[in-house]
This record gives sequence, structure tokens and C-alpha cells, in this order.
Amino acid sequence: MQFEHVIQVNDLTDQSIANLTRKQLWDGLVSRATAPEHYVIGLGDYELDWQDDKRLKRSLELPGLMVEDLVTFQEEESVHYEILPTATVPGGNLTMTIEEPEPESLFVRFSYCARYVDEIGEELPYDLFVQQAYVAADIDTIQIIRNRTIEHGANTQ
Repeated sequence: MQFEHVIQVNDLTDQSIANLTRKQLWDGLVSRATAPEHYVIGLGDYELDWQDDKRLKRSLELPGLMVEDLVTFQEEESVHYEILPTATVPGGNLTMTIEEPEPESLFVRFSYCARYVDEIGEELPYDLFVQQAYVAADIDTIQIIRNRTIEHGANTQ
């Protein structure tokens, strides 16, 4: 299943909501990878197996399974997650890309490619449920980034 959607981060017409800078948004997207306990519902234990400036490898304990992924960072542009396939996890990927069509007008494009353990067809009724869950989780991600930024008093450039 391939699926993508865009979430607006800053609404330049609504002064009641503080805008995030590109750097604050970037730091939040990096935090989603390095501190998943704040973002992943149902997360048990996790380990950051290794990390450098551009990549990190993680092991995540989720309900009923262990997931390993590689996360690649393209500074202030995108974060790419590659789930490593196993006998119980078919793999897949997610790319979160920052888009800025005009100054301070920030959006994040979430692009998914999910694979299934068994090949059971092109499009499944289940796909719509999964897509809705992804959208809800991604909306939560942006809200968590906003809240954590405000809590830490990081509202400056």
C-alpha cells in the first residue's frame, strides 16, 4: 500500500496559534526518531542501537512484535524510516518531508509504503483503516512537536 498526505503546521492567517520555525519543526521530527516514547502509542522498551549525524538504527518493542528500523536524516528537509523486514514484520517505509511553499508557511508531507506478510491483493478494505490511523498519528505528531516546543520555551528563531 502506498499512501501520502500533507499536514499544515503553520497557518499564517490564524494569529491565535504560535508558528513554529523550520528549525523547531526539524528538531521535533528528529525527536520523533530519537525519543519515540513521546510519539509511539503502545511502545514498550526501545533501544537506539547506533547513531551518527545522518542515520540511526532502532529496536522498538511494540504490542506483540519487535520492529527494527533505520532512520535517515536529511538536515532540515526530511526524515526517512525504513522498517527492516523479518519473518513477522514485512517491512515498509515512511518519509516525512518539510515543505515551505512561502516563507514560514510550513507543511509536512507524510509518504508511506506499507507491505504485508502475505500477498493478498493490491488494495484491501483494511488499507483505508490503516490510512486513517496513519493520518491520526501524524496529526498527533505535529501537535506533540508544537506542545513540546512551547513547554521547553523554544519559541525563538
